[in-house]
Amino acid sequence: MHLRTHQPRSLDQSEKTVLHNVNGPDTQEINTVVTLFTEGRYTETASLAQAMTTRFPLHGFGWTILGTALMQMGRNTDALVPMQKAAALSPCNPDVHNNLGLVLRNLGRLDEAEASCRRALQLKPDYAEAHYILGIILRDLGRLEEAEQFHRKAVLLDMESIVYRFNLANFLSASNRSEDIEEAKSIFLEIIKAEPTHFGAWNNLGRLLFETGYTSAAHTAYTAAVTYHPHEAAAHVNLGSVLLEQGDLAAAGKNFNIALELNPELAGAHQGLASISHRLGHEEESRHHRDMGFGKQPISTLVYRGRGNPVQLLVLGSALEGNIPWRLLIDCNVFHTTIIAVEYFNSNEPLPTHQLIFNGIGDADLCQGGLEVANRLIERSPAPVINRPDAVLQTGRLVNARRLGTLSGVIAPRMILVSKKDIISGQALELLERKELTYPLLLRAPSFHGGNYFVSVDNQNAFNSALEELPGENLLAMEFLDSRSEDGLFRKYRVMSINGNLYPIHMAVSTQWKVHYFSSDMEKNAEYRNEEETFLGDFFSFLGTDAISALEKINQTLGLDYCGIDFGIDGDGNILLYEANSTMVIAPPTREKRWDYRRTAIENALTATKKMFVERATNRNC
Repeated sequence: MHLRTHQPRSLDQSEKTVLHNVNGPDTQEINTVVTLFTEGRYTETASLAQAMTTRFPLHGFGWTILGTALMQMGRNTDALVPMQKAAALSPCNPDVHNNLGLVLRNLGRLDEAEASCRRALQLKPDYAEAHYILGIILRDLGRLEEAEQFHRKAVLLDMESIVYRFNLANFLSASNRSEDIEEAKSIFLEIIKAEPTHFGAWNNLGRLLFETGYTSAAHTAYTAAVTYHPHEAAAHVNLGSVLLEQGDLAAAGKNFNIALELNPELAGAHQGLASISHRLGHEEESRHHRDMGFGKQPISTLVYRGRGNPVQLLVLGSALEGNIPWRLLIDCNVFHTTIIAVEYFNSNEPLPTHQLIFNGIGDADLCQGGLEVANRLIERSPAPVINRPDAVLQTGRLVNARRLGTLSGVIAPRMILVSKKDIISGQALELLERKELTYPLLLRAPSFHGGNYFVSVDNQNAFNSALEELPGENLLAMEFLDSRSEDGLFRKYRVMSINGNLYPIHMAVSTQWKVHYFSSDMEKNAEYRNEEETFLGDFFSFLGTDAISALEKINQTLGLDYCGIDFGIDGDGNILLYEANSTMVIAPPTREKRWDYRRTAIENALTATKKMFVERATNRNC
């Protein structure tokens, strides 16, 4: 924003009549107030400017600088009248109309803001800042093609301005076109080359990289932002979020804590620490950070990257760690997404605008209360719902074991929930014997995923040791289902159910009983990858008719629009059920060539999911 102190270049006759012999502030007063403004001392600037307007009410300078100082202080409502008076007194000054346009934009009066900036351009067609402000206004109005033209024109008119290039990069970052996103990255890098410590360029480049799947590169960008600007709390939150995504809990926690030292009320930092505390089994600490992180900020939104009118999507989420990993499932070129943390949403408030509801809560054991709230929320809306909460509530581990284990061709592990107190007293051991649960036995703390707090015990001493290692008051005791093949290796398969259809996602091979793709031997062994390629290419033939029939029965019983099934196969071709719920992730492989064979299967599943969202939103195939 510019502060101009000169008189308009020309006045019409009516203006000359009004301003004839009008006294104004002297040069020393003008220089003093300009110096204060330039130094960022806006309160003092406004005070002196207010006095000027009292003494010289028909002189435009005092009104101009008063309005500009108030705007810089964030007091746009207070700034509006001074800006309007300045425009009336100096109708041929393009700077006044440009600044008035910015105030109007900040107040949401976009049509008036556009008219004011266009007046500035009529007076000064090569006014770079007016092109830049008008680009912002047109973006807010959803006229993206026009907005882009004005952003680019501002850059062309002032090639040296980092501000205009930075805002063009930000504009392109929100595009759905790959060429725009790549250009945005290039512009951010050009800015960094010219100004290596530019916080916005590093930070926004990191955000763009993270949103487009380049997590390691985002880590690098955010690290630079923190290095050059260690007192920027937001940079520490962003870096902490990437580290949390990468599973480095210690480093993530360090950055979140630094952010809170800088800003104790920062919601994102509290939310990150809530996740870390839960994963570490520190539930009281997790609850504290959840309250701080979501209590004042239960609603958030995602960037809409489309060019037309978006479809409004409402995602019901939990403040706990039991949500579906759903970000890749939503086409941000189609949907403008609003997320509610249901446990902290004021039920007396109306639901945000939406055309489709997606229940993103997936863990029935951890999030029972949240799912019950979600059930009540969807009753208030006529919109279609994906993954109804009442169906998700039936996917807890114990419930699944009971109802899915009765299906033909499906073997689910016997399991019981026991309290540590009963184990210590000996009562639980008697119950295990009655359930014929014998060693080797699996113990896990409920509501944890990814193999966390999940152990195998093969004798009483190991059982007792596990009591000290596993968090919580209760444990799930589970029958060990031995899925080893004739070669002595464990295999785990994942198939997703999307809109009633089955999609193969991966097969992991390991020498260890606890098989997860990220910790398996797939990366090391080409033979295992060849076997997985066969599975992904034609999983119906690979598994056989009986196993496919059993999976379809599981799918029908679950009754979910989106969920996953993790399983093994025994020697008789039965499904050994490990897990079946909607928390399972469709994780695209990294970019190494060796994973090329996996990309089609992953893309098929993601495409089917995105298609389902669009169809439900438009009431097709509901």
